[in-house]
Amino acid sequence: MNSKWGQSVQAGILNRQENGYIFPVTLIMSVIFSSFLLHQVENYRLERMFYHESDQQFELEIMMKYTWDIIEEQLEGDQHDISTLITFSRGSATVTVKDLGIEKEVIIICTTKMGREYKATILYDMEGEKVIGWYETY
Repeated sequence: MNSKWGQSVQAGILNRQENGYIFPVTLIMSVIFSSFLLHQVENYRLERMFYHESDQQFELEIMMKYTWDIIEEQLEGDQHDISTLITFSRGSATVTVKDLGIEKEVIIICTTKMGREYKATILYDMEGEKVIGWYETY
């Protein structure tokens, strides 16, 4: 390798001072970008689940409030035939009334079409026409 071409090739290889930083920088930037994108997608998914859950809870509360208004009106009117099933556009409510003397135990179970359930047990004083206790479970 005494020729000029051979010496220049050898000198070029020996004098090259490349550190090879382009691939690692590109790799790190793509990992950072992918992590950020994944984080945003997960936040979006969690937010959608939260609002879906909130919507279901809201629907159950509306059904419970409307059902209780109907039942309370029937209890104050001293009606003996209290509605046992109330149907809504997004679910239904089942009502069970037990007579405990001067008190009545009213059990309301609201169910959405998606299967979510809200159950409330209400103790109602017939003489004072007021609620003594309200116990609920979701």
